Amino acid sequence: MKRLIAFLAVFAMLAGCGGGRDNLEETPDLQPDMNENADNNGQPYDEVSQENIFLTLTAVGDNLIHNTLSFDSRIETGYDFSHIYSRIQPLISQSDIAIVNQEVPLDGTVGSYPTLSAPTEVAYALAWCGFDVASLANNHMSDKGASGVVSTINALQNAGLTVVGASDGSCESWTVIEREGVKTGFLSYTYGLNSGLGSSEVSVNTIDMDSIKNDIEKIRPMCDFLAVAMHWGTEYSQTPSDSQREYASFLAQWGADLIIGHHPHVLQPAEWIDNGRGGETLCIYSLGNFVSGQREQDRMLGGILTLKLEFAPDHSFIGFSDADIEGAVTHFTYGDKQFEIYPLSEYTEELAAVHGLHKYGLPFSCGYLTERMEGIKESLLR
Repeated sequence: MKRLIAFLAVFAMLAGCGGGRDNLEETPDLQPDMNENADNNGQPYDEVSQENIFLTLTAVGDNLIHNTLSFDSRIETGYDFSHIYSRIQPLISQSDIAIVNQEVPLDGTVGSYPTLSAPTEVAYALAWCGFDVASLANNHMSDKGASGVVSTINALQNAGLTVVGASDGSCESWTVIEREGVKTGFLSYTYGLNSGLGSSEVSVNTIDMDSIKNDIEKIRPMCDFLAVAMHWGTEYSQTPSDSQREYASFLAQWGADLIIGHHPHVLQPAEWIDNGRGGETLCIYSLGNFVSGQREQDRMLGGILTLKLEFAPDHSFIGFSDADIEGAVTHFTYGDKQFEIYPLSEYTEELAAVHGLHKYGLPFSCGYLTERMEGIKESLLR
């Protein structure tokens, strides 16, 4: 059903972005029951569900579409990126809400490092894979200026995704999504941008603690669960910096239930933080690359964080009933061909032996990836 809704949205998009979009599924009006023993929807009180609500939320790292991935996805009529995500699609599509960091502008061009960009068809592949939300607050989002940001927002919305972390000037850069009556809020920020946008209307959220606190105070009353995506930290570092830990502590105290880290391009551990509100905030400091054309072993491994969230019948958040992370392996062959994301659980030494990194004389083994993921899994344990 989730996939049907996503594809129908491609043909029925509403204008606006982030919180300006209606992310709720239509619910038919119910004729009120005049019985004094019925609730406002006409349902007898003794039939009102008193069971807790469980939702699954999935988050992944950087969807870093380098030019090599675009070249590999070229077809006669344009581009088709679905082959990249086909092996991982079952993991993503089973979630109630899934969020990805869209690292490069989708303006229809194929840009090479350091000025990155990709065809708009990427958006449709993400929707097909099962993503609902795309975070746009990252340093590369300004690579094609304000027009690149607008094109990215339009492409993702046309594919049925909600965006967060950037605005075209017509709406807020946050969003709230409802599932089974539970409202989940999303905010997103980046440490900085590679270049200016040259526009007073188009914006990408940057990390400013006063602004973030104000945003949390604004959105917190509108949602039952709040996730904040942070593009932060030191590239290629396997451990979080002091500033990451400091920001995470502030966010937890101010009202974030989940903190999703991006930017280092490698995995960093998770941490459970006492939020001073009678519970814990989960922070995953970096989910690494979801997919990329980079050429180092550690950058070929990202994380797919899957959380089972428990809510009371009144939709108040009870806690994390389950938290797990699966490895996501970027595989490609010699000549930067046949890019695919494999679940680490399905990856083998035979596949690792023909990985394209060997062409460049670089090490790559399934054993290394498994060992790295074991450390990240351990950090999720309470």
